Amino acid sequence: MRTAIALSLGMLACIPGIASAQWTLRPFAGVNLAAEHGFVDLDDAAGRAQPTLGGAVGWQSAGALGLEVELATSPRFLKGDSGLIESGRVDTFFANASWRFGPATARFRPFVAGGVGAARVTLDDVLDAFTSTSNLVAANAGAGVIIAAGARIRLVGDVRYIRSQYSDTGRPAIGEAHVAWWRASAGVLFRF
Repeated sequence: MRTAIALSLGMLACIPGIASAQWTLRPFAGVNLAAEHGFVDLDDAAGRAQPTLGGAVGWQSAGALGLEVELATSPRFLKGDSGLIESGRVDTFFANASWRFGPATARFRPFVAGGVGAARVTLDDVLDAFTSTSNLVAANAGAGVIIAAGARIRLVGDVRYIRSQYSDTGRPAIGEAHVAWWRASAGVLFRF
């Protein structure tokens, strides 16, 4: 995870200062769909729609390229309604790149995006039998649309597939521990 943070900060530090390029801030909310994982599923949470919140700080060129650092949390990823799981969250950190299509003045601009980073899975059950924290290398890829809503404000909607690496079998895992899901999100992009 430290390597991913250092890599993303290094990418941002190397960006040239172009007069028409802009820094961005993008808070978002969404839902995780079709989640799967290799952890003990005491609450039968796999496959359920779960909420997610996050934010990203980035840089967009005057052309099509965008770079960003994104943090997101899914506080109920492994938690259902049985009460057996006290905390079953997944937190992600990604360094992403995006490529926008169409002219910069267009009201609607589709884009593709992807990145690498880490997923931190925290599982805490009431009996303390499967409690653990796992840090997994992860990647994401997806597409979306940016809609101009003002001179410095854009609405952003996207769908991404997020998947982690497989890790060694541990106490809280069934087989190889991993996480994977689709994330549909919407947010506001502020340009500075």
